[in-house]
Amino acid sequence: METGAYAVWVEHDGDRWQATFRRLCDPAIEEEALDELARRLGAFLEHNRAALNYCAYQFALLALRKNPALDSPDLLAKDRLRADKIECPLVRNREQFRGHNGIRNLPDEHRDVLDAIQPYDGRNEGLWLLQELAREYRHRVVHPAAITPVEDMHHVLVNGVRMDTHDMEIVPHERLEDGDVVLRFSLPGIDPDADVKPQIVLTIGIDHVLARGLKGTSVLNQITADIGPAIEIIERGLARAYAEIAPIGE
Repeated sequence: METGAYAVWVEHDGDRWQATFRRLCDPAIEEEALDELARRLGAFLEHNRAALNYCAYQFALLALRKNPALDSPDLLAKDRLRADKIECPLVRNREQFRGHNGIRNLPDEHRDVLDAIQPYDGRNEGLWLLQELAREYRHRVVHPAAITPVEDMHHVLVNGVRMDTHDMEIVPHERLEDGDVVLRFSLPGIDPDADVKPQIVLTIGIDHVLARGLKGTSVLNQITADIGPAIEIIERGLARAYAEIAPIGE
């Protein structure tokens, strides 16, 4: 994104001031930059989601190596363990997990490992973000091309000095458009000709209900923070399963 792409204009009516977001950059340049970020976000989501599915696939291969009858053609199709159909579910409650078609025919010891990483009861929130963003991004519902305000970081400088404002009103926005008012505040006794500069912090956000109010980087950091320990849990489960199986040929 080019330097000086955005600005905040300030105007006043007596003691009451307001700050307005202005987009100064070429819309085509902005769209190109944000589209590139969208592609990178999509790759990040796809690769992390695929890593979990690949782990579940490994559990299926181990189970079939130990007991090939799990994929016997004599079984009904719904009861066969098909490694190519396995995926790692990420769901909000244990009932959904137990009934999930993707792991229904896995042996219990493998399902228990995947159960341990689930985002139940608000834990592993990053994995739930990964699940929902990856699911919706595949259908192009997510539009991560949003300029959003970081509301808890707004403040006002007067003649270069940070000032306490009165009746500050932060105008909430899920994404900013040119001309949106982002801040209203009072500065009693301040000369109208003073150098008043509202400091509005902007960030690239992800235009999705679960990511509202969060920096885009915060969302990605949360996903990364939770997927690392989840993969470690799965790796320990895979190591135990491998140890129980004699090498081929013995």
